[in-house]
Amino acid sequence: MVNTRSMTRKLNKDVSASWSDLDHDLLLLIMMHLGVLDFIAFGDVCKSWRSVAVSNWNKFMVSKQPMYLSISSRLNDKECYLEDYQRRKLKTTIPHSNGTICVGITCGYLIFFEREACDFWLVNPFTKKELCFRDFPFGVTPFPTRFRGILVFSPSMFGWVFVVITHAFADKIAFSLPGEQSEWYYATSPSIIHDLHFFKGKIYTIDWNSQLCELRLNREPTLTLLNMKNFPWAHNYMLEFLSSSENLFVVDAVGDVLAVEADFDEMKWVTSNRTIGAYAVFLSNFKCAAAIRPDTWIHPWTQYQRLNFSDGYDPSKTRRMCLTTSMWYFPHDCLIDTDPG
Repeated sequence: MVNTRSMTRKLNKDVSASWSDLDHDLLLLIMMHLGVLDFIAFGDVCKSWRSVAVSNWNKFMVSKQPMYLSISSRLNDKECYLEDYQRRKLKTTIPHSNGTICVGITCGYLIFFEREACDFWLVNPFTKKELCFRDFPFGVTPFPTRFRGILVFSPSMFGWVFVVITHAFADKIAFSLPGEQSEWYYATSPSIIHDLHFFKGKIYTIDWNSQLCELRLNREPTLTLLNMKNFPWAHNYMLEFLSSSENLFVVDAVGDVLAVEADFDEMKWVTSNRTIGAYAVFLSNFKCAAAIRPDTWIHPWTQYQRLNFSDGYDPSKTRRMCLTTSMWYFPHDCLIDTDPG
């Protein structure tokens, strides 16, 4: 009996110890078949598994399709509902969301605004990681189509910066570092700003006059006009940025969706026929959009509501489909959990 118990304890010890010693190639194979929530849990099992998850974070996230996202309107802590392409649903409670409104999403973080304290809370619905930007000095519209906020890393500001435009002061851009003592800095545009976007290490704005500018963050920020030629539309009311990993587009999301591409080599706007046709285009009411290659997806178009999509220079030609919902959650856009904060 003693020997049997001793052998059992030794066996259990060996089995327990073996989990962290599993072959990393095998772990990677298993990991790539997980959903996003299971992937987060996978990385919390042990140091060895977390190492595999962290080193393959981008590979995993890029392989996952966008998810439908909705937020409850309850006054106390809000619930976030996500649904993946296989119709699997997830409900999670968002901390510090009591008395807030959800106004957007950036880098995998939901953006909540607390009206009474005038604070922005950025919360990752999977990891529950939070960033707080205090004492915003302007009002924030409750309409997500009129708000835009992006999280970027700024070497000149020595950290992660939250950059904001709102309908209440649409000719100004405000930005701040997280934390209790941080202050807000401002840049002013000569025209009303439609949208701003982070693309290949730079921040761009598009304004009421269809002018493209580059925003450079520092304590005295600059907004530089880029002399782009051949913008095709005379009057624009809902201009919005859309990008893939390689291309920057501007879309006019009124009626049939129109798109043009920024050619920075020639400094002009060009037809998007050559490039955007290879992408699945995702649009939403929360100024959260993306163009993503569906090469690795299974039946990518069958699960989503669709909308007409046309080339910006001739709406009668090159009609294709894009995907639309109230709010998308893009796993490929999620920052690795150890990056910000």
